Amino acid sequence: MAFFDWLRRMIEPTRQTRPQHNRRRATPPTKPASPAPIPAPSDPSPEPSVRLIAQPTPTKQIDTSQLPTATLVVRLVDERDRPLQPALVLTGPLHGPVHLRFPEIPGYALQDIHGFTQEYLSRYSLTSLVYVRQWGQPIIAYLVDYDTNRLLTLPQIHRGRLGQAFNLTPPAMANYHIFQAQGSQRGAFSDQTGQIVYYYRRNSWQTVQRVNQYVLLDTDHAVFDEPNGRKYGYQFPAHSLWRLFIVITLTNGDVWYNLGGEQWLIAQETTRREHPLANLALPQPPTWHPQSFDRLGSVDYVPGKAVTCYQAPYGEVAGTLEHGAPLDIRGRIVDDQHLVWYQIGPKMYINARYVRLVKTDTL
Repeated sequence: MAFFDWLRRMIEPTRQTRPQHNRRRATPPTKPASPAPIPAPSDPSPEPSVRLIAQPTPTKQIDTSQLPTATLVVRLVDERDRPLQPALVLTGPLHGPVHLRFPEIPGYALQDIHGFTQEYLSRYSLTSLVYVRQWGQPIIAYLVDYDTNRLLTLPQIHRGRLGQAFNLTPPAMANYHIFQAQGSQRGAFSDQTGQIVYYYRRNSWQTVQRVNQYVLLDTDHAVFDEPNGRKYGYQFPAHSLWRLFIVITLTNGDVWYNLGGEQWLIAQETTRREHPLANLALPQPPTWHPQSFDRLGSVDYVPGKAVTCYQAPYGEVAGTLEHGAPLDIRGRIVDDQHLVWYQIGPKMYINARYVRLVKTDTL
């Protein structure tokens, strides 16, 4: 009975059992059976009497070879030694092999084994299988500029065990404030990947309008990568018309236009249009005034090829000249991009890079 009491305590550790005392019942002594009376013999000669003794009733013997001689209790617990499932009870012959297949518990993974054995080393043994929660799928947080859809930083990945609770808050971003959040910020990690998007807006941006308009530049305008940002090395020319996508007003009152992508210009000296052809006058072509430049030269291009000549710098095509053709240069023009043009006729100009001048000392 002591073995079964120990086994019950291992399987049900929280249940208190009171010891039971075995009481032996007094068995009344068996009275010997009285011998049957012997009839008197016909022979008158006396014979010695025979006394019969009663034999005790034999008790039933238990074959102990049929009972297990060793017991192994296997506990299934977590890392805090809390039971996850009822304990397993294995029996077998002493010093015999232990046949145990590790149980699979949904949501858990086997981490450690305390008291591992492959044989029944003693009459009573204890083994603990320690399980831990499996990792759940991550929660991925994206930090995005609400107005430009630009990713502000690398995605943040939050990990946790299955069933573990999470409570996320928007991270602080320099020069930005949280504007909107999409996705669940509270819950528990599961076998499904989660996603949350935090939208931010710049602190200096007061209002943002998405428009479908056009803007006409009254003067040359510098182009920036963002409002009050870095200036590019080029300008948009005056009298040019551009598609307008976003209009923002800063906290200081300045208005900026977005012309697509990372191209911004300030709204000063511009005119907004609802249609590209509304009140649009084509700019007049510039009037060129060549400087006097009397020299001789020749076309310096590619042998066997002809170079194009124009009626005016950047104007319509006037014709072509073969490589090596002689030139009588009458004037010289330097445009706003510091490119040199030679006038070789009343309405014929050639780029100076394709001209070889004749040295004056050879004339």
